[in-house]
Amino acid sequence: MRERATVLLVRHQSVLLVRERGGPWLLPGGTVGYDELTIVAAIRALHEDTGLEASAAAFLFQQVSAHHLHHVFRVAIPDGVHPRPEAGGKLDELLWVEPSRAAHVDITPGTRAILHRAMGLGYETTRSGWRGDDARSGMGAGFGRRGR
Repeated sequence: MRERATVLLVRHQSVLLVRERGGPWLLPGGTVGYDELTIVAAIRALHEDTGLEASAAAFLFQQVSAHHLHHVFRVAIPDGVHPRPEAGGKLDELLWVEPSRAAHVDITPGTRAILHRAMGLGYETTRSGWRGDDARSGMGAGFGRRGR
């Protein structure tokens, strides 16, 4: 199972999804490199995917999907900042979607599970993390190194 740093980029209660060559929509992110901090991988992958330079990220939770162990981080950006697919990058499209509308978008099961959990449906401890009004108590878990 591969480790992936996955980013919930939130603005006005919408989350950013990315897509490669007409495939399903995903959350931005990428593989965690050997001996790379998961938070560093999240910030790096967000920049590679969207050109955004995040100065802070908050660890939310880990989520297992069919092929990945996702280390999920929340990043908020100011209104005047606009993500875009990086020239020569792997992504073709970006889409802002309200979580309540995610059911109408072609997303992977792993992305759907992360959004479901981040919205707090059945997960009381992550509900306020989606809204950004909570200083998560488990943040330390996202700062570990990959062990080998």
